Amino acid sequence: MNKIFVLVSTLILSSLTALPQSGNSEINLPDIPGFYTMKCDFHMHTVFSDGVVWPRVRVQEALQEGLDAIAITDHLESAPRHIEDDKTLGYEMAKRAVRDQDLVIVPGGEISASRDHFNALFLTDQNEQGLKDKDPETRINAAVEQGAFVFWNHPGWTPRAKDGVAPFDKDFIKMMKEGKIQGIEVCNGGSYFDNALEMCLKYDLAIMGTSDIHGISYYHLQEDNHRTVTLVFTREKTVEGIQEALLDRRTAVYQGDHIIGREEFLEPLFMSALEVSAAYRGGTQLAEVAIVNNSDVDFICENTGKYNFYNRPHIFTIKANSTTEITVKTIEELESFDLDLLILNAITAPRESMEVKLPVSIASSE
Repeated sequence: MNKIFVLVSTLILSSLTALPQSGNSEINLPDIPGFYTMKCDFHMHTVFSDGVVWPRVRVQEALQEGLDAIAITDHLESAPRHIEDDKTLGYEMAKRAVRDQDLVIVPGGEISASRDHFNALFLTDQNEQGLKDKDPETRINAAVEQGAFVFWNHPGWTPRAKDGVAPFDKDFIKMMKEGKIQGIEVCNGGSYFDNALEMCLKYDLAIMGTSDIHGISYYHLQEDNHRTVTLVFTREKTVEGIQEALLDRRTAVYQGDHIIGREEFLEPLFMSALEVSAAYRGGTQLAEVAIVNNSDVDFICENTGKYNFYNRPHIFTIKANSTTEITVKTIEELESFDLDLLILNAITAPRESMEVKLPVSIASSE
């Protein structure tokens, strides 16, 4: 049986390493003033728990998809048959696979001996017995004793919550207030837990988004598609830099067409993605505004200000990696003005979107 398992695993690995380098090979998002924008996936599985690939394949996938950091977070309480039950191996193999390539590997694991699942990052010993206890608080305390950053996984997971609503467990809220649970997955793969976002804002927790990938990732072969990631705004691109940023709650989530997070980070991300220029059409009071979007995000906007548009309705999209032209009726010639916009797909709270003032300066006619 050992030989059969090794043979099958080798075939899987061989097929993956032969995948063509095509499609969307990176997630293009700007840095923001004072911080790097790191694209991170802190929830993924390998053959050391219930995933189907080896850690080196997770490294290859992350590099192909333009991620900046990953954590191998295999379930710590169990291992498949015929696989050595040493939970440090996934991290060590991923570290070796990176070599000198530009990808940060964060040590971690999923502490999931009951239906309440948590990820613990920056663990120093994934094999510690307390991490495998069936009582969630015991597991979390064991992780905290190692200096780990603990976040709650898929809180609206239907085996745990049949209605899909993240339960407001009193014991978990107590641990949030005590600083033991420091983040929540607002997004897990394609799932979005709105009341988890509410809890993050209420209890000052890090807003997290992950792929929770078990199978093979093909995102690098798919145009206009990407895995769900946590955006971590760091001062340096290191494990220590990521840890400091998580503790300071400098995170957002990029899921599908949406960015979810606190306005203090979403607004500079939006502004840093754009270049704006404008000039009046000759002999008119029509300001022709060109907005260059240098990111991979389509920003879906609603004009909420006093100036109407001449060439489009009040709802429009600033397309990714392209130029969007808007003609604004300013009634009189101005040297500058603001466009008051509601960015519909920049989510700052349940059912709330970010409001911004986009400054427009008119080019001199001289």
